[in-house]
Amino acid sequence: MSIESSHTEVFKSKRDIWITAFVWGTSLLLWVFSFSIIASKGPVNERLIGTSITFLIGLIAPWFWLTTLYVVSTTSLYIQSGMLHKELKLSDILRVTYKGPGGGYNFAFSRDSLHIEVEGSDRGYRVSPSNRRGFLTALEIRCKHLKAEGENLVPSSLYFSSMT
Repeated sequence: MSIESSHTEVFKSKRDIWITAFVWGTSLLLWVFSFSIIASKGPVNERLIGTSITFLIGLIAPWFWLTTLYVVSTTSLYIQSGMLHKELKLSDILRVTYKGPGGGYNFAFSRDSLHIEVEGSDRGYRVSPSNRRGFLTALEIRCKHLKAEGENLVPSSLYFSSMT
């Protein structure tokens, strides 16, 4: 994946308080547990391995929380979260709906999310840009086949009538 350097806009993920508390609370519990392994009795090697594994597992959720972002380039939408990366061609986006139907592949840390329907995907993708209006505007400018309709981007009738 190569992100084009010119004409790109980066949008961070909006994060609800409840998911933030869940992510950091779970990680904190795992880290405390990893230190309790060190303090326990038993062979030092086993305690060090157990501590390392538990501590690393505790890093996974914050990694996703800290690295989730959406990059809109001239031709693609890049969705990044932890080790997961997805590139969507802007020409394949069918519509973007605010709190749309279906679950989709979730790249959102907020219930205040957008559902992106993409050609070739049964489920679509959920994203939660903190600057939702800016994100939609960036997509609308680059997706000539879509037009804004309230909080949604829908197929432009002019685009489809010129194709037939």
